[in-house]
Order: sequence, then C-alpha cells, then structure tokens
Amino acid sequence: MARESWFPALPPQGVARLGGAPHVCRAMRPWVLCVIACSAAAARAQSADPADTITAVQKRPLRQAQRLEISPYGEMGIGDPYLQRWGAGLRAMWHLREGLSVGVDANGLGTWATQELVIAKRELHARILESRQRASLAGFAAIAPLYGKVALPGDALVHFETFLDAGLGGAWTETDATRGVRPMIAAGIGQRISLGESVAITARVGGNLYAERVMVDGSTQTKAMGFWTVRLGLSFYLGGGP
Repeated sequence: MARESWFPALPPQGVARLGGAPHVCRAMRPWVLCVIACSAAAARAQSADPADTITAVQKRPLRQAQRLEISPYGEMGIGDPYLQRWGAGLRAMWHLREGLSVGVDANGLGTWATQELVIAKRELHARILESRQRASLAGFAAIAPLYGKVALPGDALVHFETFLDAGLGGAWTETDATRGVRPMIAAGIGQRISLGESVAITARVGGNLYAERVMVDGSTQTKAMGFWTVRLGLSFYLGGGP
C-alpha cells in the first residue's frame, strides 16, 4: 500500500537560473575582444597618419665641394715672452669635396721686442737667439672631420666645422747676423662658422717651424726655430659647386 501524506510537499525556494546563459556569455567573449582589438588598431593608425606628423630637416647652408675659398685674415703670435708678432695673410683653397681641400697660404709678419727681452739682454746679459720671420709661402692640405649644429635662442641654428691643416713651404727670416729663405713646415687646428651660403668666419691656432741659420761662437749653425699664432678671418666661397 502506498503511503499518503496529508500535508503537501513544500515548493522549492530560491532564484531560478537559465542553464544556457553561461554558454551565451562564453560565446560572446571572443567577439568582444575582437572588437576591442580592432578599435585599438584603428586608433593607432589614425595617430600615425602622415598628415599629423611634421618632419623638419635643416640642410647644410654652406656647400664647399668644387668651390674656391678665398680667406683674408689677421694673426698674432702667442706664447713667446721675448718677441711680439702681428701680421696678415691670404689663403686660397680649392675644395675637392666636402671636408677636403688643398691650396696655398701667404702672409707677412712684423716682429717687435718685448720688455722682457730688453731686460734680459741689458741687465742679465743673457744670450738669446732672435729669429724674426718676415714672410712665408706654403702649400697646404686641410681636412674637416667634424661638422655640427648648435641651437640658439629664437630657433636659430649655427652650423660649424672643425678642420685640421698642414703645410710645407719656405719662410723669409732674419737674425742679427744672417737672413734668407728657410724651409718651413706648419700645422694647425681651426673652427669655421657658417654665415650663409658663401661666407664663413674662420679661427685657427697653429705653429710654424723652420730651420734657421744663426751665429754661435763665431760659427754658423742651423737651429730649429718656431712660434705659435692665432688668426681670425673671413672665408668667401666662389663658384656654385656641383
């Protein structure tokens, strides 16, 4: 016999949940990620639009290749306590290409005794060999291994280059007993600042070394003589280049 109850069973309590809902959410996740990825790619492509990018390239204003440089300059001697030198010269250089040139340099110098030389001779009775270079003429070769730009206030750019040069030639010199043309070598380092397409300011520090003939104890001897100079000038470039 089946057992019967006089009290009906209590209905189940709680919140009903659909069994298919979790499957729907899992199916939507790849689509949501795909939409996000496509939106990010479109945003990157829009930000990289060439119309929104500004590229500024400052070209080199002074071109030297296949041009003739004419440079007048003034110079003064440095580092000599006994002789003071002042002079001027002219340099002509043909630029084979950017950073490489060959040419000639001619200058004249005036030499004056300093107070130290007068005191050394008069009071100390020192024997000082004086050699005065009056003029020189030499062939030179120069390279410019360093080129750069410096930004100034007001969005201005200064273009500069550093050059090295060396030369071989002759110097007209004189001493108290001898005078004549002596073999000479010269070298220096300088800076060139561009002022436009055909003009530049040039500063250089260099030295000259020559074989001088001097009188020592009644006999003529050959002594190496030299001095340092600093020069400042302008460079003018002729020709239009390639």
